[in-house]
Amino acid sequence: MLKACSISKSINRQAVKILREKNIIVDVWSGEKSPTQDELKELLRIYDILMIGVKERITKDMISSIKSPKIIGTLSIGLDHIDKECLQSEFINVVNCPSANTTSVAEHIFALILDASKRIQEANELVIDGKGNKNFLSSKPNDITGKTIGLIGAGNISKKVVDIARVFHMPMLCYTAHPDNHMELTEKGVQFVGIDKLLQKSDIVNVSVPLTEQTRNLISREKVSLLKENAIFINTSRTEVTDVDALVDFADKNPNFYLGLDIDIGEYSEVLAKRRNNVIVTPHIAGCTDEAIQRTFVECAENIVNVLEKRKEEKDIEER
Repeated sequence: MLKACSISKSINRQAVKILREKNIIVDVWSGEKSPTQDELKELLRIYDILMIGVKERITKDMISSIKSPKIIGTLSIGLDHIDKECLQSEFINVVNCPSANTTSVAEHIFALILDASKRIQEANELVIDGKGNKNFLSSKPNDITGKTIGLIGAGNISKKVVDIARVFHMPMLCYTAHPDNHMELTEKGVQFVGIDKLLQKSDIVNVSVPLTEQTRNLISREKVSLLKENAIFINTSRTEVTDVDALVDFADKNPNFYLGLDIDIGEYSEVLAKRRNNVIVTPHIAGCTDEAIQRTFVECAENIVNVLEKRKEEKDIEER
């Protein structure tokens, strides 16, 4: 029988059931703290299947001695916490969860958009400060219906954003490195354009891309300067995709520009700690709803089973 270990103690019953139905023994990490690099390496040696989160970094040295098939299931969309040598190894299959939190993140994106456009955060602060009168708002709220939204990325999250944007009758622009792979979006009214045109023409910009060498600092200080001075800019992707300092500077110089970030704060804790009417920050919680977490465990388990079934099919073909 194969043996699996989940680093997360909150793995749900449905995911465990999916694995056990395939005769996989499921253990849970017993340590009080997250495993160290050495402990992760030992777990990879002992177990056939390892289920990790984004906090667990898998490096090439951890797999140097592995000579038998392993599966690493990450409870995330991104794979930037796993070295490319692991992804390319003939002995290791890596599976992620690209669909489980799609709805949750798309909802959070529109929560940030609506919070910014309706001045909800600022209005709440005014009430707390004893200035509960609309006349104290720095500017009047805006509608998002009919506003042009620019989507950077055309993956599952952007596709869900498109569905919601259509409810608000929003013209939609999209930049992606491979538009030919997403032509079905044109049937929903999406127009593919270059990134510069998107930044210049959009009233609202949303970034939903994985962190890769191609997307690192995709929204640079130079790109930020192309934005409308009264635009709304949202990023729920990895922090490194955008120049956070440049975006905050742009917000400080343009009071009608609204910035919504759902990111790992990290090195930007000090600059983002300042109260601003036009900057809203949440600590990368968009995909962490109760429902999304439960779906993620199930999707990870299903993808692990799919790898095992594919291996069996390939073995059967070889033996014929």
